[in-house]
Amino acid sequence: MKTTQVTKALLVCLAVAVVIGMTTGCQRKKPIETLDPGFDDDMRGRDTSTSGDGLPQMELERLLFEPGSQYGLQTVYFDYDSNTLRPDAMATLRENAEKIKQVPGVIIQLAGHCDERGTQEYNLALGERRALAVRQYLIQMGIPGDRLITISYGKEFPAALGSNESAWARNRRVEFNRAR
Repeated sequence: MKTTQVTKALLVCLAVAVVIGMTTGCQRKKPIETLDPGFDDDMRGRDTSTSGDGLPQMELERLLFEPGSQYGLQTVYFDYDSNTLRPDAMATLRENAEKIKQVPGVIIQLAGHCDERGTQEYNLALGERRALAVRQYLIQMGIPGDRLITISYGKEFPAALGSNESAWARNRRVEFNRAR
């Protein structure tokens, strides 16, 4: 009886292996496409036109989110317990708006942050108000609202560790991230 069960199991395994081999091993090979040198598969269907600076749109999009890049979007900062845009924040947002306009397809996440003071609930609400203030200002600068997504992290992801004014000032911010 045991030999019969083992034989049946082996036959089932053999049949499955034959079916798999027939369906995968006999597929036709796809023709190789000829591409221009330097053409990356990631570039298929992407805008390869250039900006006024001569950079391809894809490159500009990448640079928007690269820290330290001259094309990168800059973080804006807020005063304690405030979602009012300061004059320096408005100047930064005007520069950011011009950069965003050069890459029309990109969708941006505006991430609101707070310092460590205050409750989690309060800081989440304040971070959202900060992100919404930045969104509204960018819309006034001509950026379509459907390209701007807001989120609040409250005090969860500090840019600077420490319990002093220097650290707190760096943590009261809205950052610009690539929306996924």
